[in-house]
Amino acid sequence: MSASPDPDSTDSSTSGISSGPDDVVRVSPHSRVPRGAIIAAFGVMIAVGLGVYALFPDSVGGPPLPVNVIVTKAAVETTSGNLAVMTDVVQITNELDQPIGNLAIEVNGQYLLMQASPIQPSETLTLPLKVFTDKRSSQRFDPSSDQVTEVIVRGQLPSKKRGVSKFEFGEATK
Repeated sequence: MSASPDPDSTDSSTSGISSGPDDVVRVSPHSRVPRGAIIAAFGVMIAVGLGVYALFPDSVGGPPLPVNVIVTKAAVETTSGNLAVMTDVVQITNELDQPIGNLAIEVNGQYLLMQASPIQPSETLTLPLKVFTDKRSSQRFDPSSDQVTEVIVRGQLPSKKRGVSKFEFGEATK
């Protein structure tokens, strides 16, 4: 009686290895994810990310940066250094007992200034508003026509983390 071996049998004469086309193991040969489902999944992930950002916008930026910011008028030396001129300025004071490096100061979410040198402990950095330039062009901030509504200061903390602090000002600040 010469019968073909049963694949479920435990006969020691067959090793369980066969090369027939019926023995190929397939994993869900007919289950495919439709393109619409993939797009919908990506859409849900993006919506969840934006939802978290909308609920917790201040916590996304990083730990708070220990600085104080005021917008005022102050005497600033001219480039020749011969005299000082009263002008609208942003004053940033480091309230940390260690230097804060890599400062990025942003006015009204549009005008930016990068400060490479660190601000020392208790030091006040006085910056004329006219030195801030638009992120997308070379246009300068014009304090006579624009009002300062917010200032965002970013910098590197001693822990090497990036700290962020946002300061909002009323409409009367000019």
